[in-house]
Amino acid sequence: MVWANSLILGLGGALLAIPILLHLLMQPKPKRIIFPAMRFLQEKHQTTRTRMRLRHFLLLLIRCLLIAMLVLALAGPTVDSRVYGNWLTLGVVGISASLIAVVLAISWINNRQNRLLIGILAALLLGHLILAGWFGYRLLNAGESSDLLGNDQTPIAALVVVDSSPRMEFKNENKTRFELAKEKADWLIRQFPVDSQICVATNDGDNPFFSVDVSAAVKRLGKLEINFLSDSIPSALEKGFDLVSKSPEERKEMYILTDLTKQSWVGENWKPLLRKLEANPEISLFVIDVGIENPKNFSLGQLNLTGASISENGGFSINTVLSQTGEPTQRTVRMKLEKPDPARPVIRDGETLVPDQFLEEQSRTLDLPMDGSRAASFVSTSKLTRGIYHGRIEIEGKDGLSLDDVRYFSIRVQDPWRVLVVHPSGVSPKNVVSTISPSVPGQTKRSNYECQTISQDKLFETENLSDFDAVFLLNPMPLGEPLWGKLRNYVAQGGSLGIMLGHNAARGGVPDPSFMTPQAQELLTGKLDLIWDTENTDWTLRPQSLSHPMFKILRRYEEGILWNRVSVFRHWGIESGDLDKEQLQHPTEVLMKYTNGEPALIERMIGRGRILVMTTPISEKAREDGRKVWNELYNFPTFVPWLLIQMITEYLVEQDSDSLNIAVGQIAAFNNDLSVFPESYQVFFPKSGKPTVPLNANDGMIKFRFTTEPGHFRIKGAMDGQPILRGFSANLPEPTTSLVRILPDELDEILGNGRYRLAKEAEEIQREQGTARRGQEFYSLLILMMLVLFAMEFLMSNRFYASR
Repeated sequence: MVWANSLILGLGGALLAIPILLHLLMQPKPKRIIFPAMRFLQEKHQTTRTRMRLRHFLLLLIRCLLIAMLVLALAGPTVDSRVYGNWLTLGVVGISASLIAVVLAISWINNRQNRLLIGILAALLLGHLILAGWFGYRLLNAGESSDLLGNDQTPIAALVVVDSSPRMEFKNENKTRFELAKEKADWLIRQFPVDSQICVATNDGDNPFFSVDVSAAVKRLGKLEINFLSDSIPSALEKGFDLVSKSPEERKEMYILTDLTKQSWVGENWKPLLRKLEANPEISLFVIDVGIENPKNFSLGQLNLTGASISENGGFSINTVLSQTGEPTQRTVRMKLEKPDPARPVIRDGETLVPDQFLEEQSRTLDLPMDGSRAASFVSTSKLTRGIYHGRIEIEGKDGLSLDDVRYFSIRVQDPWRVLVVHPSGVSPKNVVSTISPSVPGQTKRSNYECQTISQDKLFETENLSDFDAVFLLNPMPLGEPLWGKLRNYVAQGGSLGIMLGHNAARGGVPDPSFMTPQAQELLTGKLDLIWDTENTDWTLRPQSLSHPMFKILRRYEEGILWNRVSVFRHWGIESGDLDKEQLQHPTEVLMKYTNGEPALIERMIGRGRILVMTTPISEKAREDGRKVWNELYNFPTFVPWLLIQMITEYLVEQDSDSLNIAVGQIAAFNNDLSVFPESYQVFFPKSGKPTVPLNANDGMIKFRFTTEPGHFRIKGAMDGQPILRGFSANLPEPTTSLVRILPDELDEILGNGRYRLAKEAEEIQREQGTARRGQEFYSLLILMMLVLFAMEFLMSNRFYASR
């Protein structure tokens, strides 16, 4: 415990002598009166005089306590808030013990015969004294840093963490939460004691450091920006905690300025931070809330494109969801498709100029229910030529958080994809070809695909497989080592291969030796085991995860696909456990399984290309003569086989289209055939005026990893004097802009219940700072006790000096 005015304690001690002197001087002098023997009256007088002395003593005690309370209140005692409860309890126990002692004294004087009462009072007094001693021992060992309490100007080591997540862009009363947080942080820094060590940090993942002085800290604060790849606040706090805890300053404080949205506190393991906070209670932690209790916001969900890559013959459609928090209302959603401009992008006078004309604009006006959502769909009707096109969907009108009011997309238009369908004799490619490239009588419009079929015995004679975007092997017969090697090279150089296994891979019920060679196993994603055959039941197909890019079409019809209508009677089993280390280096994933748990469709990446292996054929007839049918893909009038072949084909030919539309932070990767594209480019960022960065091709690929913001990333190069425009779009994941606030119980779990102080306004911050720095004051309690003692003194003195 420390005292704000310790000199008053000495003066108070002198003042306590006043009521004692008055008590002694005002004692009535005895008068000697000769009276006949009145023994009984003398005994009564003696008893009355003893009681009066006791009452005078009580009155004296109350007057002394009254002056003591006044002196203590003016002296301003404060204690560390961590032990304030112990001091308060000790005071209550002490007062209670004093009252019990007084009652015990009265009982001892007035009624010594009642030993039971006296014993109970004595036991209570002893218990209170033991309890007071225990609390006193705890206070002596509490480690209270009394040398810092009461001194507001003691230098501190301060960590100021400003939440820089995208949600802090929410605007209220013409000010974003980030701007408000920086204002409050500036005020905090300027009122810190002189010579304090100050670290200004954000949850951007960088390592924190102490600024040279206050002006340097303020300058760093002014340079802070929103970070679209922000870490969680517990992660930033843990990094800053290590810096502050090692500071030589005895007083240490940490401040978090945040909107308290839940997304800022999840993601990383917060338990290490909690352990550090609990182990270092001397470090004060303040959470400053700059958020809005019930924010109202409109937002667009992720975009679903029917195809990021389309041919000149095809079109595209795009779907999203408009959501809102608030009362029922109407909002208009607009889709804009840019008109490419060969002269742009370009930076002039510090500003990035991009195409400002549009090929197509569509709008949808939607009625939104309270806290509800509506789907918005757009179908392009424009005739598009080869090239990259950028577009966006945006909400019209003002909104608190504008970041989720717009979604960006990019599409690539090219010549129809060339697909080579290889089939052995006795296997018809008709079903596959008619599904990939249907021909409609009376229509001249070409398909997105150009299919060419050849028999398997002519595959080796095909000189250049790279002329084809994808190659299908339908129920292949044994292949020689040279042909396996040719297919492997085709895939490694960026080609796509689809292998649909069937009965032709077997010899006498076991795999043919040509399918068991190392090269074959590498392309087949594993070792062929045996043919699974069912007698009394059948199996069906089952996708593993609809989040895989191959199933983007399927996600639109998820509830309408009747997979249980397509029976599979036989399929190959594949084991991957016997593959050597070199083969296991190729990323492999099971995309579909049968209901018996065995793999049905497996993906493997080799070099720049990919392979899809299906363990049952997709070219089976409705009925086969002379052997058992493997499946009934084409035996029922469902569109499951059509959808399956469409998904496989589209995924194989569009292997780098996944990078056309990515999430912020992901890597964009594209094939870069030097016969078609230049070797070097310049990348223009979405933020206007941001300097471009060079990008060079490496091993036939271009990769860009600095996707740190949402928008269109435009890639510009030149070949034979002509500009080559490429690019992609990056969007924020939906949770990134979620404004759901964290619950108090959840915050207590992360930071520790009672371990931090929560404030919102400047006055609250100052009050909490004062409590942490000066300690918890007893002034109000002492004044209250003084008033109680004053009332008791008034009542007792009136009884002594009442008029007779």
